Amino acid sequence: MNNKGTRRANGEGSIYDTIQKIKRPKKLDHECNICRNCTDRSLCNNRTGSNKCQKCIECTECLSSKNYCDRFYCYFRYQAQISIDKKQTTVANENKRKSAVDKKLETEAKVQTKTYVKRNGITIIEICKKISENKFEAGKIGKNTKSKDKYQYKHIEEWEDFKKPVQKVTYQDINNFLNSIRYLSQSEIGHIVNKLKAGFMECVLDKIIAYADNPMLRITIPTSLQTKKKVEAFEVEEQRKLMRYIRTQPLIKSSKCNYDEETLRNLFICLLLTAARIGELGAIDYNKQIDLSQYELIINRTLSQEDGKIIMGENTKTGRRKIQQGLIDERAIPFDLFDEELMLKTIKSQIRIAKSNFYNKEHLLFCQKDGSYIDYRCLNNIFKRICREAGVKLELPKGCHVHMCRHTGATRMIEAGMDLLVIATILGHADDRQIKETYGHILNRYKNKQLKNSRSYYKKCRLSA
Repeated sequence: MNNKGTRRANGEGSIYDTIQKIKRPKKLDHECNICRNCTDRSLCNNRTGSNKCQKCIECTECLSSKNYCDRFYCYFRYQAQISIDKKQTTVANENKRKSAVDKKLETEAKVQTKTYVKRNGITIIEICKKISENKFEAGKIGKNTKSKDKYQYKHIEEWEDFKKPVQKVTYQDINNFLNSIRYLSQSEIGHIVNKLKAGFMECVLDKIIAYADNPMLRITIPTSLQTKKKVEAFEVEEQRKLMRYIRTQPLIKSSKCNYDEETLRNLFICLLLTAARIGELGAIDYNKQIDLSQYELIINRTLSQEDGKIIMGENTKTGRRKIQQGLIDERAIPFDLFDEELMLKTIKSQIRIAKSNFYNKEHLLFCQKDGSYIDYRCLNNIFKRICREAGVKLELPKGCHVHMCRHTGATRMIEAGMDLLVIATILGHADDRQIKETYGHILNRYKNKQLKNSRSYYKKCRLSA
């Protein structure tokens, strides 16, 4: 326990001279002169513990080699204080004045550049949020990712053990926390664990804790209690029925709908023929991202949400990850991916509608009547009703959703025998890993079909005869 004696400013601003008195684990056999001549021992608790009376505090004889204190180890120190978050904080405790001044100036510079880390009392959530803020300012994450981070930080903030200073958080505290969130999806648990790992490693680098004291070194990602659901895609006949309904039946049932009938029709057709995300189609500028000479759509940004509001993003969903890997965040989706004639007709029709909308100031291929961005939630409800009326996937408890169009496009490409890396490129993934994870059951079905063809070919050739 650090007990400080007299302090006085020494002309270096908030640099103070002080005698630091640290309790001895065992008192010496003899008393110092001050205590020997003292008549009132009440404030010192009869010389037990580490409490000091005013005489003890002001005593300077303890620094003498002949009259050193029998209760405390005493040192002459230089301390520096600065204001952090409107509180006076000690930032240096040095043997030499110059060292204290240098440490003070260094800390002031860190405070001004927002790189200062409090070592006493700082919590792991404060560290994690600081990392997120630094990544955002460096352009490594976007507004949408930062907004999602808030949801994950909420779980960490609500856990009582994480309100303790980071030095006091134990492996068991973290293990108990992770076991308490196994109701979340495997992906969410993984994101939270990675944030904690980054936070504690930052503490190691900032010398708040030692490397050996990092509790995350022993932690492994727990298994979610949720069962992973297979992605739902429309079968060939279901897609045929759905496409027929979209092209021939009225899609708008309410006069309050803020979408043009043909815009809805063209949007759902494009979703089925491109396997693009709905936010990516909603971000297309018909002047810049449609190449009618090459018959392709250029995808390089997407709509996203920030605090419940739809905004125009600067990248695609996986764009920042691609850029960090040295890849270009732009892909082309050819009109002839599935049906070139229908795709070309649909795009030309939609360009005409988009250009005729007076309120469409951003030249969006798809927008609402008032020029605002398309809303995934509203369109999802319309699509769910359309699928129900078309009589497809009626067995789904929660009905269909627009992202099934993307799953359907990926499924058709796999069934057609397209190379997985080519599919990944069209879908906008950096590699084929996610294709294998997401569409594993479809790949198995396709593999069985290929095995059947192999067996038929073998028998046809009579190779065993």
